[in-house]
Amino acid sequence: MKVSLNWLKDYVDIHVEPKEYADKMTMSGTKVETIEYRGHDIKNVVIGKITEILPHPDAERLIITKVDIGKEESIQIVTGASNLRVGDIIPVAVEGAVLPGGVKIKKGKLRGVESFGMLCSSEELGIDYKFVEERSKNGIYILGEQFTVGEDAVEAMGLNDVIVEFELTANRPDCRSLIGIAKETAATLGTDFRLPSEKTENASDEKMSASVEIKDFDLCPRFVLREIKNVKVAPSPFWLQQRLISYGIRPINNIVDITNYVMIEYGQPMHAYDFNKMRSHNIIVRRAHDKEKMMTLDGKEYELDGETLVIADEKNAIGIAGIMGGFDSQIDEHTTHILLEAASFDADSVRLSSRRIGLRTDASSNFEKGIDILRPVAASKRACRLIEQLGAGEVVADIVDVHKEEFKNTVISSSYSEIRRMLGEDIPDHEIKRILEKLLFEVKENGDAFELIVPAERMDMSIREDIAEEVARIYGYDNIASKPIYASMTQAKKSFARHFEDRVKLLARENGLTEIATYSFISPKFIERSRIQGEKYHKLLRLLNPLGEETSVMRTTLVPQMLETAKTNLSYKNKEFYAFECGNTFFDTGEKLPLEERSFVAGMYGEQEDFYTAKGRLEGILNGLGVSGAAYVKQTGNTMYHNGRCADVYYRDTHIATVGEIHPLVLEDFGIKKRVYVFELFIAPLGSVSSDRIIYDPIPRFPAIEKDIALVVDQGKAVGELEKIIRQNGKKILEQVEMFDIFEGEQLGVNKKSVAFALVFRAKDRTLTDEEVNEVLDKILQKLKEEANAVLR
Repeated sequence: MKVSLNWLKDYVDIHVEPKEYADKMTMSGTKVETIEYRGHDIKNVVIGKITEILPHPDAERLIITKVDIGKEESIQIVTGASNLRVGDIIPVAVEGAVLPGGVKIKKGKLRGVESFGMLCSSEELGIDYKFVEERSKNGIYILGEQFTVGEDAVEAMGLNDVIVEFELTANRPDCRSLIGIAKETAATLGTDFRLPSEKTENASDEKMSASVEIKDFDLCPRFVLREIKNVKVAPSPFWLQQRLISYGIRPINNIVDITNYVMIEYGQPMHAYDFNKMRSHNIIVRRAHDKEKMMTLDGKEYELDGETLVIADEKNAIGIAGIMGGFDSQIDEHTTHILLEAASFDADSVRLSSRRIGLRTDASSNFEKGIDILRPVAASKRACRLIEQLGAGEVVADIVDVHKEEFKNTVISSSYSEIRRMLGEDIPDHEIKRILEKLLFEVKENGDAFELIVPAERMDMSIREDIAEEVARIYGYDNIASKPIYASMTQAKKSFARHFEDRVKLLARENGLTEIATYSFISPKFIERSRIQGEKYHKLLRLLNPLGEETSVMRTTLVPQMLETAKTNLSYKNKEFYAFECGNTFFDTGEKLPLEERSFVAGMYGEQEDFYTAKGRLEGILNGLGVSGAAYVKQTGNTMYHNGRCADVYYRDTHIATVGEIHPLVLEDFGIKKRVYVFELFIAPLGSVSSDRIIYDPIPRFPAIEKDIALVVDQGKAVGELEKIIRQNGKKILEQVEMFDIFEGEQLGVNKKSVAFALVFRAKDRTLTDEEVNEVLDKILQKLKEEANAVLR
């Protein structure tokens, strides 16, 4: 935010030098980035008037001018400018003058004719030609009749100024205005703050000819409309133009210049509509129709969507809310009747709309940071005051002010003793109160306690710690004595969750995986490309101020970024890829805070990698966590994984993991031309069933009996289901079950397969007999037939 000290002094007294002022503002929390001294190096430039123009006797392109500079005799100056006329008021660098950059002006001769100075262009005075009117762009800077011949041009033109640039933090949008900086200045320097006049003296008593209807109060909580009749569009006075130029804004005409002036002054963007160009005067604030088009003031047509808020008449949009007005209702030299808008728009809506349509303006920049709901009224009054002051039109006293509910100031309770305790400094009660009142807070005391009524523009104030910070920065951090911190110390220990996560990571590395780390914010397209199912994964938490659309939401799963990392490794010609990531995922619950979960994903590809090697790595991790004997249940219908090549992993009815091959269509969407295998661990459920206890089993004292069985079952029957039945009915003597063969053939029958298991029986306290083993085996076979329709081959 750049601030002109000349302009700022209209609202607050500044009795210190610019450098000291900058230091004090920085120490009070409003950091100054740079100080620019304008016009300080210009010397001996005065206001002059052309009294005579003669042709040069020896040069067709030169002329001889006689210039009145307020002395007894006019001076003679030779120039090549072609835009001069007798009577023009111009800046004159007389003999001995110094211009920006150290350029010195001396008398001399041009083609034999003496010249006693130089007539100045705008650029020679440090004013960019783009800010001046057409006639002055390629020649001498032509000034208005309001200047007095002979006076110092630097003072008269307001060129002698100091521009202070502040680096504002995101929590102080109230300082994005001259009045906001003036309030901070008054509190910092201990001087008085003055509001500019907002009162109109000669407003008419007519009723407004227009009305306002807000369709979405969430996106537009307030809309203020004023009406101005008998408008006289003309150039603004020089003082107003010069102030706009000092901020890098090109003067256009008095009406548009006033809206820009008030935006700088109050931080409230405004817009003026030509009343006679509007199709109707019932203004509707609504969301745009999908693919609705409108042409803006810059002459470009934009296609809008249903998320963009627009200002419309009863037929079409006439402005994009908070960004730019429409071309069809713009102010021009024929305008005689206007409607003046000042409104509050939702910051997020303006920011996202500006980004979607690719149009960023000074107005959108202000709205994106946040504007309090009371400012539109004050700004509209100030604009009407300026219109009346400049004779630009007749203000209608009636006002349309549409809002859903009355504003209520934030109230924070605290006490003087609490402020002293938080700051560790014995600041007197009266000093704390003085500081808060200088910051324009209302203090209601009740003994030591008090209630603080927060001004509407201080949207950063919500808790008592904020009060302490306000007192500290104005009192002066350098005035608060440094003291040692007294606190009880506790031993830093990792929680069970952190210990468990460390174990998981160690086991992942032991099973051939390398840890990676990716950003928590991703593109919403990643979720679409992954084709993940489940409503929770599509409850995306959107960032308020993302770096771009590619990083605009918080991730709900780690799989998409694992696939992106695999794609990157493929592009680097890496033939093998084995990686894992453990990180947070975020789910929008509709509440103030999102649901946050720890997640784990591993991704692999390689010549020797397949579903079973990925499953082996997963089992290596599970076994290390004391989770052995997990059941694998075939998963179907999950469009992220290859159908039939994916399994959910359960341990004692708790879903602890998923393992599978990524679906070819998902790989195609990510641009991956290799088979990729993934497994996900669900950290919280897995932690609840894991164990770090190591149970010692002595070496068996008694021999084992091994039995092989081959079962004929339906092709769709899962091996895991058969294994589960065998284990459940093996009593205590079944030590081990291992599937070692699957066979399919016509001799088995249609849609049949043979599954062979190796069973190991052993007792810990005796040698088993064949009769004991056969009895258990018969029961196993009987249950296999009853529950799985499996028969012995």
